[in-house]
Amino acid sequence: MKKISCIGVGSGWGAPDQRTANGPEVVLAKVKAQYPEVFLSYTMYHSTEPLPSTAVKPLIDIDTRRYHITRVLRDLAFQVYTVKSDRYFPIIIGGDHSLAMGTWAGISQWLDDDFSLLWFDAHMDAHTSETSLSKSPHGMPVASLIGEGHSEWVNLNQKDHPSLKAENLYQFGIRSFEGGEKDLLTSRKANIYSASTCKERSLVACINEALLNRKTTYYGISIDVDAFDPSFAPGTGTTEPNGLNPNDIISFLQSTANDPNCLALEIMEFNPDKDKEGQTLQWICRFIEAAIEGK
Repeated sequence: MKKISCIGVGSGWGAPDQRTANGPEVVLAKVKAQYPEVFLSYTMYHSTEPLPSTAVKPLIDIDTRRYHITRVLRDLAFQVYTVKSDRYFPIIIGGDHSLAMGTWAGISQWLDDDFSLLWFDAHMDAHTSETSLSKSPHGMPVASLIGEGHSEWVNLNQKDHPSLKAENLYQFGIRSFEGGEKDLLTSRKANIYSASTCKERSLVACINEALLNRKTTYYGISIDVDAFDPSFAPGTGTTEPNGLNPNDIISFLQSTANDPNCLALEIMEFNPDKDKEGQTLQWICRFIEAAIEGK
């Protein structure tokens, strides 16, 4: 089995409901019990008092949030760069999806090449401060990764180009978005598979098409829990109906276990306070098991 580093990032600073910060500790406890040989790290980026069910000041304290998010992203990018340099396969457990900026900046910093990103989500997450009505940073990571947004987030990879080329982005399960982010991704030739397309053609077929057509050797995987229908995965902050079936991604994740071209896996937006009878947690554990053990 390849060397695995599981990085837990307890940060909900990018989301209106900050309790996604509690997800990594719950998931890592399961990983530790099942895989004692896996290298684990975990950091909680909030104070120790209980997190509010929603922000006390819903996103109007954006400067404070931006400061904390930047701090977390720099830490995460460094951790990912370090474990990749030590020849580990990183599995990052968030936390809200703004953390993706740190994950893939770290990969970009380590890799002297382009890579593709397979992004499973109900949302495009391609807003900037100018296009977002809510100003929620967890709706902005894709824009920053392709070079649009706050300069400190765009330049996390410490290179003179964005972490990701939009043409190397493949999104699956999309079913909720606004015009500004759709315009950005369409104009930059990103590849979008809506939830309805994934159902009509099958998610497996869509993934295989993306892998076959990708222009890069390497690829990474970003999973937002809300990609999946809330009947399977209710434990997330922004559920959307008519989502993907998590069974359909298991075989793909199994195939990545022995694929040297797969760079990293991240699983984001798990909110244990909203889970029902551990449904969402069980799926996340199955995803991790598939990625570690393969078929």
